[in-house]
Amino acid sequence: MSEKYAVRNIKLCTKDCLCLYVCPTGATNTENSIIDVAKCTGCGDCADACPSGAISLIPKEYPPQQPKAQAVISAMNTLLRSKSQQEKIAASLPGKLAIAIEKSNRIMAEDLIREAGYMLPQSKNTIEFLKLILVQDQSQEFPKENVEKLLEIFNKEESEKMSNNKTLENLMEAFAGESQANRKYLAYAKKAEKDGKTNVAKLFRAASDAETLHALKHFEVAGKINSTADNLKDGIEGETYEYKEMYPPFIEQAKKEGNNAAVMTFTFAMKAEEVHAKLYQDALNNLDSNQEVFYYLCPVCGNIEKYVPEKCSICNVSGDRFIKY
Repeated sequence: MSEKYAVRNIKLCTKDCLCLYVCPTGATNTENSIIDVAKCTGCGDCADACPSGAISLIPKEYPPQQPKAQAVISAMNTLLRSKSQQEKIAASLPGKLAIAIEKSNRIMAEDLIREAGYMLPQSKNTIEFLKLILVQDQSQEFPKENVEKLLEIFNKEESEKMSNNKTLENLMEAFAGESQANRKYLAYAKKAEKDGKTNVAKLFRAASDAETLHALKHFEVAGKINSTADNLKDGIEGETYEYKEMYPPFIEQAKKEGNNAAVMTFTFAMKAEEVHAKLYQDALNNLDSNQEVFYYLCPVCGNIEKYVPEKCSICNVSGDRFIKY
C-alpha cells in the first residue's frame, strides 16, 4: 500500500466529502483540497468512496519511459497540435455537439501526450520540457518558482536513487574504461598505418568506434547528459579545473624529473584547455544566437580558433594545417 498515494482532481470534485469520513489518517482533510501525501498510506478508501471519481491512486515511482523512434514522437506531436487546435475551435462554438467534440479532442490529446512520454513526471521528455519553458520569455503570471521547484525535486529524487546505486558507479567506471580504450585503439591504428599494416589499422579503428558507442551509451544511461546550457557549464567547469588545478602540478613534476616531452604535452594541453573553457563560455553567452560559427582545430596541440590564424598561438604550427569544423 505504501507504493501508491492518492491525488484529487479539483475539477471533478463535487464536494460530497465522503473521503473525509473514510480516510484513516486525515490526509484528505486539507484547506487547499490537495491530499496530504505525507499522511496518505495509499489504502485507496477515499478513491473507492468518491462518487465523482475525483480521487485516483498513483504510484510513487512510475515505470520507465518506453523508448520510441523520433519519427513516431514527431508524428504524435503533429497530431497533438492538431487535436489541441480542434479542441479550441470546438470550445468557441455553441451546442452540445461542440461540447462533445471538445471533450473528444481533449481525450485524444491526452492519450497522445501520454504516449509521447510527457505524462510520466520523471520522464526525460517532461524534464526537458520544463527546462525549455524556463529559458523562454514568460509572462508575469507564469509560475517560474513552481517549475524550478519541480525540477529540483526531480533532480533530487534521481540523485538519491543513483547515489545509493552501485550501478551508477559501475556505469561511470565503464565509461572511463571504454573512453580510454577508444583513444588507445585510435593511437594503435595510427601506428599500424605508419607501419603499412592496413588491415590491422582498420581493425583498431573499428574497435575504437565500437568503444565510443559503448562509452556514449554508458554515459547516457548514467544520466550525465543534460540540457545544452548545463552541458556547457559542465564543460567550463571541467576545462577550468584542468588548466588551473590539474596540469600545473603535472608540469612541475615533469620538470623535476627532467621529462621534457611530458612538460611539452602537458603545457600544450593546459593552454588549449584554457581556450576551450573560454569558447564554452562564449557559446553559453550566445546560446540563442542563430548565427553560424566555424571552429578551426590545431592538429598538434588541440588549440581551437574561430578563424584560421597565420600560426597557432600555442605551438606555432602553420595555420594552413588547422582543421575546420
